[in-house]
Amino acid sequence: MLFGEDFPKIDFHPFGLDLVEPNAMLGDLIIAIVSWYFAYRVNKMPSTLFFRYWKYFFIIFGVSFIFGGLGHLCFNYWGVPGKYAAWLLGIISPYFVERAMLSLFSNEKWKKILIRISQVKLVLAFTGTVAVFMFVDLDVDPGKGLRTSTANTAIGLLFALGYLGMRYTKTITPGFKYFWISVLVLLPTAFFQSMKINISQYFDRNDASHVFLVLGLILYYFGIKKYANWLKRTNGG
Repeated sequence: MLFGEDFPKIDFHPFGLDLVEPNAMLGDLIIAIVSWYFAYRVNKMPSTLFFRYWKYFFIIFGVSFIFGGLGHLCFNYWGVPGKYAAWLLGIISPYFVERAMLSLFSNEKWKKILIRISQVKLVLAFTGTVAVFMFVDLDVDPGKGLRTSTANTAIGLLFALGYLGMRYTKTITPGFKYFWISVLVLLPTAFFQSMKINISQYFDRNDASHVFLVLGLILYYFGIKKYANWLKRTNGG
């Protein structure tokens, strides 16, 4: 186990290719498959903004992790720029979580204000990240490319899943508890990443984060499903 530093990247050479981190590619592929499966399930639910935005989230989240896995796998060919697509999609996907949760906000005046804030935050985060790509030497410290995206995600999910999740648990249905619980489940990912806690070369901090992310996705789906069931009961279905 290593603290504060990473193990050397696992390298392998199928068909003469110079590839690295197959474990990261596998983890990202699992997350993508789970995300797309939930998108498929949510697509069968009522066609309201809440469910549509969650479907968009699962689709884009899955795509971002495919790009993320390829960025790890092909790092010796693409370098840091191979990670750009995943990082940018990582800014877009939380936006749909925010819009999904805000679609149920009861105060129309504040709803419009909060949606505008979410849109402005998206533009600022996207612009700021592109600026980092252009003006910061990420070969020295690739982690700087993720800082804006991480801050954007943390702010958005803490509000949408944490605050609104707790609010809707009290005002709509207890099933929304799965959303704020998901925030607690995802907290260890920040701990593993910031402290660089690596259990082994074959299960590093990224792999540990993937486990918590899958649990988070499952909790999202539980919350969505509980709300769909509540709608069905209240509408006499």
